[in-house]
Amino acid sequence: MTHHPFRAVSLLASCAAFLLCAAPRPAGGEEGQPAAPAPLNKGDALLVRIEGIGGNLPEYREIVDSDGNIELPFIGFHSAESKLPAVVEAEMAAAYSNANLSATSSVHIAFVTHFDPPPSRTNLVRSQDPRRPVPAPAPAAP
Repeated sequence: MTHHPFRAVSLLASCAAFLLCAAPRPAGGEEGQPAAPAPLNKGDALLVRIEGIGGNLPEYREIVDSDGNIELPFIGFHSAESKLPAVVEAEMAAAYSNANLSATSSVHIAFVTHFDPPPSRTNLVRSQDPRRPVPAPAPAAP
């Protein structure tokens, strides 16, 4: 029985390829690779862009408050906690459709940062632009 060097190299290359493909991969964040989407949590600050509802609504910031809600312009509050951003985007577009504000709206949500502890809706203050909520400053010491 003769051994063929080509078969040994081929077998070795196949094993190496298998091991490389089967190796665990990082959760994301590698250069050029976005991290896998994570469910939204209380305290998450988001950048929201809604297109197709008229009035040229600009991109705005929103925070998942201590109750797990975000505020939808012209609609009201919507539960966002523990949902993937893509799910919230679809639910928001459906809410605008159900309210007869747009049959073709598209919503895009991007995570910006996280506030800990999550702010209560009553502690959120609006800057000059009412679509840009920011956490309220800490009360001044007496």
